[in-house]
Amino acid sequence: MVAESSLVLRIPAAIYEQMVAHVVAGYPNEACGALGSQGDLVVKDYPTDNAAEEPDDFSIISEADIVRIYNDIDEYDGDMIYYHSHPQSEAYPSARDIDWAKRSGYLYVIFSLQYHPKPPYARLFKIDSAGSVTEGSIEII
Repeated sequence: MVAESSLVLRIPAAIYEQMVAHVVAGYPNEACGALGSQGDLVVKDYPTDNAAEEPDDFSIISEADIVRIYNDIDEYDGDMIYYHSHPQSEAYPSARDIDWAKRSGYLYVIFSLQYHPKPPYARLFKIDSAGSVTEGSIEII
């Protein structure tokens, strides 16, 4: 894994708190959602249900939610970022996360709830089409 100092995601504190509440509410399953961003600034949170067949082991946003989110993000010419939680492990892309991210090209924010009931922590990742993982940083503003 490579760390990239230029990969920064700025998240307003109110949105970050909404994300934390969403992933905690999903525990002990994985929770997921999307963020709308403009440049490096998150402007909207889209919490979703986990549509995976086995939500304790993986997370997927339903096709209907993806379409709804994309349509809304298009209204402000933004970009989509995927976020989800790992209830039992660290905030790092799993092999399955990497496989999905290679196809989607999304930035990933991953929360770890491995120390639940303590608050989760989050990390930012970019995964390229070859599966290389680059870690960025999250700034709560």
